[in-house]
Amino acid sequence: MDYVSVEQARELGGLRLVLTAGLPGPWGEAIKSVLACKQLDYVAAAQEGGGENPALVEWTGQASAPVLAWNEEAPRCHWLPQLQLLERLAPAQPLLGVNIAERVKITGMCNEIAGEGGLGWQRRTQLTGLVISRGEAPPYMQRMADRYGYSDQAYAECEHKLVEILRWFSSELRHQAERQHDYLVGGELSAADLYLANFIGMLDPLPEALNPMPEQMRRAYSFRSSAIDAALDSSLLAHRERVYQRHIKTPLDF
Repeated sequence: MDYVSVEQARELGGLRLVLTAGLPGPWGEAIKSVLACKQLDYVAAAQEGGGENPALVEWTGQASAPVLAWNEEAPRCHWLPQLQLLERLAPAQPLLGVNIAERVKITGMCNEIAGEGGLGWQRRTQLTGLVISRGEAPPYMQRMADRYGYSDQAYAECEHKLVEILRWFSSELRHQAERQHDYLVGGELSAADLYLANFIGMLDPLPEALNPMPEQMRRAYSFRSSAIDAALDSSLLAHRERVYQRHIKTPLDF
């Protein structure tokens, strides 16, 4: 992927998306898949994963990616305002539902995937804790631990919470299959499907040919305990495969 600097992106109009350069971070890949489904073009700007990113802090008040910016509006640093903006810009392809009941369910699901305390949050805590517990955390990882509220207690609890989330989504997919539906809500693709498919990669990375991620990242994402192995069942993996085959272009470009 071609990137401009954060400083350059700040001066541009239109849609700009700040991404962690060179890494398929699930939050960034998820919003990229939403943009692709909505056929919205954007300029990509590079953030350094775990870095101090002073230009990004100056612009947005924080150092993480992804960040979505539209014209002169305030940049959006959180998954929900990002999705709400894209719904407004491309309403013909709704991904947050077409009525209030669907919106409540889809946004709730996305929160359990991408929100604080959700699937991605718990998995990041687990992978961070594995390194910190060995006394091997490099400075960038310690910065991320501080940034995202890492603690010994959070590490001790993360696997149980992660398994609970996986089991809930697996159950929901089984219920949908009984209704002859391939997706999480109703019979149509939603943001929840795109987010779940992308975030499952933190537990079971796509093959190298589809996701040429750095080997160190692949090794980390491939770690699974027996409890996670049991929770990451065939319904979740089959859903991920369907969503990628139908809606997300591979190989991933980052």
